[in-house]
Amino acid sequence: MSKRIRDCEIRAAAHATLLRRARACPDTIVLDELGVDHGACRVDIAVINGHIRGIEIKADADVLDRLPRQVVAYGAVVDRATLIASPRHIARAMPMLPEWWGVMSAERRPSGKIAFRIVRREHANRSVDALTLARLLWRPEAAAILRALGTTEKRLRQPREELYQMLVEVLPRRVLAERVRHALKIREVWRDRPELS
Repeated sequence: MSKRIRDCEIRAAAHATLLRRARACPDTIVLDELGVDHGACRVDIAVINGHIRGIEIKADADVLDRLPRQVVAYGAVVDRATLIASPRHIARAMPMLPEWWGVMSAERRPSGKIAFRIVRREHANRSVDALTLARLLWRPEAAAILRALGTTEKRLRQPREELYQMLVEVLPRRVLAERVRHALKIREVWRDRPELS
């Protein structure tokens, strides 16, 4: 019987092989555990360049109970998504995933290494939610975008949820998505500093 495939093995193999080119690209960032909707859900691996791509990992020890909620959360913010799962999860997971999700099987070779097999290719998500996308921004980032658009300092003192709403009202979704991706790519500190509310 082959050894169980662990999350850390899938993640390491994905970084080393599937994401090698993305990690080498200066205009791309690859993040583990990107919080979505103020931490309501986490994208296991996010790749941010001209779009946001999310990767959800399901190792042997995982269960699929949370997958439907994760699919909804990913669908609100990522342009493309792929489930990378142990072979034991594939058949049960497939009906839970929208057609635009890609699916890859993570399989252990006789050498012990993890190899990936494409089960279904990913496609573009056409239903990104602008407000949830705006919530990827920290408050100072949202305020900076609005300030550049001429918003008064008085209005910028509103609660952060009001700032997100303003962004959605003044920017087309495509432009908002560009600004959000840019802010994430230039963010220098991620978890060492508490989020400013």
